[in-house]
Formats: sequence, structure tokens, C-alpha cells
Amino acid sequence: MRGILLYNPASGTSHARRAAVVEDVATRLRSHGYELETLATTHRGSAGDQAREAIANGAEVIFICGGDGTIHDALQGIAGTTAKLAIIPLGSANALCRELGIPLHPLKAAEAYQQTSQRDLQLTRCKTPQGERQFLIMAGAGPDGALMYRMLTASKGKLGRWTYAMHALHLLLRARFHKFQVRYETLDGISHTTSAISAMALRIGNLGGIFPGIARGASLDNAHMRLFLVKPPAMLGLPLWFLFSWLHLDRWNPYLQTADVRAFHCESLENKVYAQADGEWIGTLPLSAELDEQTITLLIPSTEAKR
Repeated sequence: MRGILLYNPASGTSHARRAAVVEDVATRLRSHGYELETLATTHRGSAGDQAREAIANGAEVIFICGGDGTIHDALQGIAGTTAKLAIIPLGSANALCRELGIPLHPLKAAEAYQQTSQRDLQLTRCKTPQGERQFLIMAGAGPDGALMYRMLTASKGKLGRWTYAMHALHLLLRARFHKFQVRYETLDGISHTTSAISAMALRIGNLGGIFPGIARGASLDNAHMRLFLVKPPAMLGLPLWFLFSWLHLDRWNPYLQTADVRAFHCESLENKVYAQADGEWIGTLPLSAELDEQTITLLIPSTEAKR
């Protein structure tokens, strides 16, 4: 199978070590019969354009050797084509790999691609004034959007995903999160309008890292998103969301509202509120998100290959 192996050379602390790991991964994948060209991303967001160009030149599979952000960028170029997406985890959280059961060590994942299965996933589309994006894992507005905006200029350094925790704590203590309006329709067709300081729609049940329990109830197997709404004030609502989730007491949290939806809309008439998708900053409110009719085919290491 012909394709490319995309990776972000600027990520991580040791660029030389990262390049060596990527080359080892490429060598192992080629030994399994994949005809791959290794390509480094050139700037933030370039993965989509590079994937799109490779597909136009005949690529059948796009391997992403990176994290959820690089996957999200590449998705923009793969969506709407017949090319397959394959993932080698080399990021901070690797949330999608966790959900799909892909080995979290890059070389073990590469070895597991000796045998594969295919899985079609329904895409989800979101739109802000800054543009339209496809996403697989999540989309939201409020503190998570502010965190991803802050991470645009932050270095993860040696702490990796724990850098997110430090910046999240800083935002919680220093930032003011303004409430905004959320409109959504539940699966029974009933429309709702409410206010929240955080709205996050999730399609996977485990974000990993410091957020292991907050996505409980979400799944890629569902034909809907699980929408989590945190009520103000932020200084109470956000810590209690994490605490009650860790303790498996979500249903008893008076500041949390959940709903299964196929679409939702967030709007703020007074204050600037940031939005994110798949852990990448995508702009400001208003934000609209809905399940798309398009699907994408994922190439997944088979159960037998992972044993």
C-alpha cells in the first residue's frame, strides 16, 4: 500500500531523537510492505495540505506519526477522499489511539500494522467565524478553548501533557470565564437553550492524562456526541467537574449537565470566547457543530497483530 508518513519535527524536546524514532517507525512499516515517503510538517496546519497533495499524487494511506493535533490537521486533507488514515502515537495525550486500542509505544504500533483491519468513522463538522473544520474526538468552547489558545505560544518541554495541567491551573486561578448561550436538541427531538461557562462535546470516553474520567459515556460507536455543560461560577463548576468525574459521581454534580446530541450551537453576544476541536484552537464563538454524512476509513492494527 502506497502512502506517506507525516510527523511534526518541531514537537518534543529532542528533535534529533524524534527524527530517529520516526525513521525507525518508517523502516518497520516498510518491512511490512508499505511504500512510504517520510514527510515533516512545515508549519502549524500544513499536514492537511500535505496529505491532500499526497492523495492527489496517488497515496492510498496517510500515516500520522504524532499526536491528536497532527491527526486533526491531516484530517482536513483526508476527509472526502478514499485514502485511509493510520496512526502511530507520538504525542502528549494520544487520546484517539487509546480509544482505538492502538499500542502507545510508536515502534510497537508500527510492528502491529503488519496485520490490519479497517473501521469507518462518521466525521463531525464544526464552524466558527475563522472557518470550518472536521473533527473526530471533541469540540468545545470556554476554558478548553482558552487553554488551547494559550498553548499556541507555549512549549510543552519535558513535561509533555502535564504542561496542559499547569496552564489549565493558571487559567482557573487567573482568568475570568464568561457564560455564553448554548442551544442543542436531544435525541428525542426536544430543543434546549441554556447558559454555561464550558461546553464540550466528546466522541471518545477516555481523554487520558489528567482528564481520564470527564468524557465518561462518550464513544465513537455512538451516532451522536455526548455534550457536557458546566454551569457558572467557573471557580466551583470546573473543579467539581474534575473531582466528581474522578470519583465516578458525575450524576450528583449540581454544576454539570449532560446530553446526547447530534448538533449544538454556542454563542456569546458580549465577550470573546475561544473554541477548540480535537485539542486545537479553531477560533472564537459563535461555534456550531454537527455530525457529518461523510465517513473516514481508519487502518487499525488487528487484535492478532497486537498480541
